[in-house]
Amino acid sequence: MQYKKHILVVLSISFFIGCRSISVNKSALHTSATTPIALGVIGVHENHILHTDFQVTTIPSYKNGIRVGISATDFNKNTYKTYLAASKNNVQQIKYVDSIDNKPQFLKIELLDWVAIITELEETYNQQTIAYLKRQQDAEMISAVSAALSAKDINEINNAEAVFLVNKNYKQYQLSLIKDGKTFKTIDFADLTIFGYRLSYFCWGENEKNRVTLFDIVDENDNCPKNTYKNAEKTKEKVNYFKL
Repeated sequence: MQYKKHILVVLSISFFIGCRSISVNKSALHTSATTPIALGVIGVHENHILHTDFQVTTIPSYKNGIRVGISATDFNKNTYKTYLAASKNNVQQIKYVDSIDNKPQFLKIELLDWVAIITELEETYNQQTIAYLKRQQDAEMISAVSAALSAKDINEINNAEAVFLVNKNYKQYQLSLIKDGKTFKTIDFADLTIFGYRLSYFCWGENEKNRVTLFDIVDENDNCPKNTYKNAEKTKEKVNYFKL
């Protein structure tokens, strides 16, 4: 597969080149979603009186795989309560006792390589997604999640040399765990319990051919870089103005 070539390159050089992560610690994670969500999906975040929600509107294809960052974190009273609210039957069978020092863990998983994401979104197989994003300035991407999963899976992820977000098949994602340049395990997002997420939005600008194109993806609390705009239509107006 094509993404395996990308994996070998990444493992041979520093993956920090061309990568910019979105910190999941910038502010409190969003914690409510009535529909299943996954890292890398796109939708609209809705603020209601008593809760917030994220409605998935499009699921891009990531055929070449996207590098993700992983950090294991101990549950505390608040995160465990949030997890139980998302998994009322405690699907992952996580046992938390505040008085015991050895706490169970969850994972913070975040997208790292925004250059690769933008490249994927600009591929022909994502042209409908790009057309949608140009129309919908409120669209955002889930760029980081807090997820509960089995201790065995956490251990295998921690022992991986690299982890990639990949397509399992149409409209489904997996985490691909890499060791010695090869995938040794995949984990479906359907097997994770996601109880928190962060968002990023899209910034548009003018390319060298005077066309409106996707320039950047930034954290929801940050601003678009200079001469780029959240509203693609505003960018188009600027381009047309300077053509006069």
